[in-house]
Amino acid sequence: MRTRPDPLIHIGLAALLLLAGCAPTLDLDAGRSPSHTLSSQDDSLLKRQLAAYIPPGESGFRLLQGGHAALAARLALAQRATRTLDVQYYLFHNDTTGKMVAASLLAAADRGVRVRLLIDDIDTADKELGLATLNAHPNIQVRLFNPFHTRSTSLLVKGWQALRESVRLNRRMHNKVFIADNQIGITGGRNIGDEYFAADNKLAFVDLDVAAAGAIVDAMSQSFDEYWNSEAAVPASALPVSASDRRLQRTTRFLNQFRARQLDSEYGRALTAADPIPGLLKGAIPWHIARADLIVDPPEKVLKRSKSPSKLLIGQLAGLGVNPTRHALIVSAYFVPGATGMAYFEYWRSQGVQVDVLTNAYAASDVPIVHAGYANYRIPLLEAGVNLYELKPVAEPIGGRLRDLGSGSSRASLHAKTFVFDDEHLFIGSFNFDPRSALLNTEMGLVIHSPELAREVTDMAQDAMRPERSFQPRLVVEIHDKKIVKRLQWIDVHQGTERTFDLEPETTPIQRGLLRVLQALPIEEYL
Repeated sequence: MRTRPDPLIHIGLAALLLLAGCAPTLDLDAGRSPSHTLSSQDDSLLKRQLAAYIPPGESGFRLLQGGHAALAARLALAQRATRTLDVQYYLFHNDTTGKMVAASLLAAADRGVRVRLLIDDIDTADKELGLATLNAHPNIQVRLFNPFHTRSTSLLVKGWQALRESVRLNRRMHNKVFIADNQIGITGGRNIGDEYFAADNKLAFVDLDVAAAGAIVDAMSQSFDEYWNSEAAVPASALPVSASDRRLQRTTRFLNQFRARQLDSEYGRALTAADPIPGLLKGAIPWHIARADLIVDPPEKVLKRSKSPSKLLIGQLAGLGVNPTRHALIVSAYFVPGATGMAYFEYWRSQGVQVDVLTNAYAASDVPIVHAGYANYRIPLLEAGVNLYELKPVAEPIGGRLRDLGSGSSRASLHAKTFVFDDEHLFIGSFNFDPRSALLNTEMGLVIHSPELAREVTDMAQDAMRPERSFQPRLVVEIHDKKIVKRLQWIDVHQGTERTFDLEPETTPIQRGLLRVLQALPIEEYL
């Protein structure tokens, strides 16, 4: 027998519709003019400086591991650009480092540099006026990728809109790139925000970027153009807010003063000391010369399911033919292998390939629901012979040093997305090893064919996988009442003593109860 719907539900839906109807809107079909990157052959100061160290037609790379070096490199490129800056991010926070980057973009624009800023719309509701202010500069263009039509900071209104347009709005642009003069580009796992650049006292993301120069940067710029000129990229001029020239001038003065104060602080001095760009441009720091491939999802992935998996990033990676024959290292903050990933791991193990996976411990994860997806695969992964390592939220010093946790941050969380095959092929990018990255969000990354760089990343990962810094899950098989029971234990080393945990380490009963509930939800394809 069918029950009558609760009238409170109708009242709630009506209220949501009323709120949505009162909120301002953005024109998704706003007019826009295409624009394109400048030729990599055009003369620029960066081009002339790089010519002495990177042969014509070749590419050079340098890892950016620490947060200070990663931010300093971006600021240095903005300062040295003379023609163009192309900047594409999933998140761009309005915090200390976000303000410093924004100030650098404005300063470049004041020098006549053309700045194109493309940001996913997932987190812009309270930043509209700031984006409109940047867009008011004659040399800066801002576009929002896959924006919400109804503009509101209300989670209820945004949630209702997301339900109505779930196919489109559940798909986000996760790409991250910062390109100066089509000569040097930075990509990797970092967004723009304090937690990515060792400026947050509460949380530091352990992350990895790479600076690229030479021939490969042209491919990065072409990818930016495809997204910039996509129908999913809407100009910020379509926002229901606008900024006057007076506001632009006030904002520019404020940001310039703010940046100056920060650069004169202890944090600013740490940035200056860590900046790799001067050394790279003068030959004091060497570039690793190597062949590389850019793999990137098409921008239309956010508009519809692709009928050709080979065109997606995962298909492009498979097409490169870099499957491991000896060792596969997977470093992924959000790791949910799914049936396809399990099939790869089981096949690799059947061929004698060692498979090591470094991800977050539950206590270190900033997204518990994704950890729940991973938790469902731990026993099958261990049964297949995969080695699992879960990064601790806080690690003890070893030999007088601690992994890069930032400036006194009290908690760390892995955010890097990198894979190494046979210590020869290295992937660095935005792609998490999970269904969301594979099927929903757009992603990008570089596959660098360099034993030297691959070894650098392997060494970093192995250092993080040490028992002082990571918990290692292991499978325990017992017989109870003539039934085989499989469960997990975790081992680590603390102050020189090995410890064993029968429950998720450093978690509360409430956290573990929540994890069990989340594990039961049928939502893996959205993780």
